[in-house]
Amino acid sequence: MRILMIEHSGKSGMYTYTDALCEGLHKCGTDVTVLTSSAWPEKERPFAIKRELSEFTRQQGTSSKLHWAADRMSRSLVNILRRNKFALSEDFDVVHLQGAGLPLLDQIFLKPLAKKLPLVLTVHDVMSHYDRFVSKNTFMKNNLQIPHRLIVHYEHGKNLLTKHWDIEADKIDVIPHGIMPLQNKVETKAAREKFNLPLDKQILLFFGSIRENKGLEVLLKSMKDVLKQNPKAFLVIAGAIQREISFQKYSDIITQLNISENVREFIKFIPDEDVDYFFAASDVVILPYTKFASQSGVLLRAYAHEKPVVVSDVGAMGQLVNSDEIGLVVEPANEKALTQAIIDILSNSENYKSRYNNQLKSRYDWKQIANMTLGVYEKAITQKSKNNAIR
Repeated sequence: MRILMIEHSGKSGMYTYTDALCEGLHKCGTDVTVLTSSAWPEKERPFAIKRELSEFTRQQGTSSKLHWAADRMSRSLVNILRRNKFALSEDFDVVHLQGAGLPLLDQIFLKPLAKKLPLVLTVHDVMSHYDRFVSKNTFMKNNLQIPHRLIVHYEHGKNLLTKHWDIEADKIDVIPHGIMPLQNKVETKAAREKFNLPLDKQILLFFGSIRENKGLEVLLKSMKDVLKQNPKAFLVIAGAIQREISFQKYSDIITQLNISENVREFIKFIPDEDVDYFFAASDVVILPYTKFASQSGVLLRAYAHEKPVVVSDVGAMGQLVNSDEIGLVVEPANEKALTQAIIDILSNSENYKSRYNNQLKSRYDWKQIANMTLGVYEKAITQKSKNNAIR
């Protein structure tokens, strides 16, 4: 089977997920080609990589919101046209998109591709993190109707697709998110020395792009009471701030609570080669999201490093952590519950780490996930044939 995998960013969590899935598909004997941007790392892979998509730029402090939006729209249009042209230029059996494109445009340009080739879309974010005109609900709903099969990572995500987006349940397949593979295996001491982090503290890691729904404000307010009971607690915040918000309000909370000596900030895009160092340096990973409708790549990176976690019961995170017993689950936006969970897990972290056994890891093995994905491809091919017969 010849598969065209489309991943627009070429970096961060989406790149790591796609890379691992393609590795698994290759092990299953398929012929995979990845269409991506120039940001995809120059590493030797057993599958073909075509870096022909335009990389999206980050808004600089001097550029206006309008200029940034126009640039993003034009690059999206170019990428969509290149994608369609490339997909139709070779003899692919299936096209698999990692995440929806720009809904405003793809509701138009995805249809002609679906008429020619079986399409599979992995819906990583069942609900958008924030509202934008180009991603408004009507556009998104139209987009999700076009592919022959949709993949989500958890059962509740499937329910959301059927109820909120009016997608037929038998068009949706649930395939778990695999454990993010390590790029760099490093010891805790070396990782802490790399970032000049204290060796004698218990480090809590808040990792990933900083958005309003990530719950950083709740976590910072919890730290005051955490430190009263555990002075060795130390919070590391690592990730880029989203364009729509400012980090200043978080800095103000840190100052007001007088916890700056126990907080270290790395407010920037974290390159792939540094990601594993942050997880290796930590004792516990904290995901205090207030709203979320997906599975978290950050959580599956914590799995890769066998770190205990504290997560909010949103999206698939609570269900996963409870079933695997590798951390604690709290009610979202509950500062008191989060405080107690952090205190409890810091005093019992070794017990949670011991749950990372071979049986758990095999549950999220990429070859197994690839085999499940191949089953979805067969369904997409069958559905495409049925659609052609109806016409």
